[in-house]
Amino acid sequence: MDGYVYVEMDEKCKSLLNTIFTDEFMQENTNFTNFEGFQYSSAVITNWRAEHMVYAQLLMDNFVKESTRFSSWEEMVMIATDEKFGKFMANPV
Repeated sequence: MDGYVYVEMDEKCKSLLNTIFTDEFMQENTNFTNFEGFQYSSAVITNWRAEHMVYAQLLMDNFVKESTRFSSWEEMVMIATDEKFGKFMANPV
């Protein structure tokens, strides 16, 4: 399925998303007060509670562009991860 992304949404993955998308992050970077609001508004794009989340990348990225300061879902996840855990070194010594 070209253009679609498949993600296994086990409890660990769901917990990680809730950890990185803090209320503070969402309020500073999106039109939402929390991650739950983001999920609710994007429910037409994907089922966040499913065991296997499938979404059209273009549709998700456009939603992110319209409702956040990010240009893609991937960028949003990466920035939130960096802010929560610190940037990972590309070439650790």
